Amino acid sequence: MMTETPPLGAYAERVAKQCRPVRLRDGRMGWIGPLLPDDRDNLAREYLTLSRESQWRRFLTAVPNLTSDMLDRLVDNVDGVNHVALVVFVQDGTDFQPVAIGRIVRYEGLPDAADLAVTVKDDWQGHGIGSALVAALVEHAPAGVTHILTEIAVGNAPSLAMLHRVGEVQTHFAGAGVLDVEVDITGEGLRHERPAEGTRLHPVLADTARAEAKLRDRVCDELDRLAEQVDFRR
Repeated sequence: MMTETPPLGAYAERVAKQCRPVRLRDGRMGWIGPLLPDDRDNLAREYLTLSRESQWRRFLTAVPNLTSDMLDRLVDNVDGVNHVALVVFVQDGTDFQPVAIGRIVRYEGLPDAADLAVTVKDDWQGHGIGSALVAALVEHAPAGVTHILTEIAVGNAPSLAMLHRVGEVQTHFAGAGVLDVEVDITGEGLRHERPAEGTRLHPVLADTARAEAKLRDRVCDELDRLAEQVDFRR
């Protein structure tokens, strides 16, 4: 059992009270805890520091800024039941910094399936943070969810590799540089037959409301112009 005590710092109380430690693949420690309502404004502000390319890679479409409606869905609508969002902190001297965020969201009308998405800051990719976060999200999946249905950019190997670590995976080319992905997270087997190329693996992935919600964070290969970490302070 891990007994590491977080050092004192601006995030120490939050990490100590609301996060649990996890050993990362490279041997470092991370702490995983919930996204909080007070994280809303800073999330919106720091999004603006992303390059246009990185903003596109984050949402697979052009999103110049996080609107109030989007923040409602990304932060305010996180209920810990049907929409779970987690943040990963790592030690930075005597304090912590948030380096990744992920979420798992049950689909309305499809109670046994959920969307899953993760974003890891570029400086921290390759340390096992994304894999630890995906495992935690699956562990905290909404009750009754047995499968993940999501989409990633073609060529986004890190995202696909993380999904392969949590269950059996099938991918389907949906067109426009997008792969639809189904993941069996309970061992019950894959459910969906692969349709014709260019169509969606499941209709829920083409739902207009889902696209507008912008619930999907992405593992970004390039966040070169991101000046500061997202500030998740209370």
